[in-house]
Amino acid sequence: MLLIIFLVLFLLLIQVALPGRYLTEQVGTDAQIGPRDDLPEPSRDLGRARRALANLQETLPVFLTLALLSIMLGEIGWLSLAGGALYFVARVAHLYCYMRGLTPWRSVSFLASLLGNLLLALPLLPHLWS
Repeated sequence: MLLIIFLVLFLLLIQVALPGRYLTEQVGTDAQIGPRDDLPEPSRDLGRARRALANLQETLPVFLTLALLSIMLGEIGWLSLAGGALYFVARVAHLYCYMRGLTPWRSVSFLASLLGNLLLALPLLPHLWS
């Protein structure tokens, strides 16, 4: 499970870097390192990278909480590992589909990541009553 957490965090680093890359591509290095007060409207790729990052940030706290609870409560079975792996693969697919504008696959991959979180949560349910 720890490997999956690190892979998801690596994906986060990639997604954090993407908007900066696209902004530099759009306005140049000098504008990028400046105060950025008068930036133009974001390019299509920059806008997509920002929205994809915001979307990841919406689901990441849930994933990390469930993954860490799985470790702390000793619930690292096949269901938890499958859920974590599904979350990671689905988030990679979501980023790809978002940047390419692939519909409805972007939504399908988002739903798959939610399913991954659900699979992570299921083994934790008995701990609610213990």
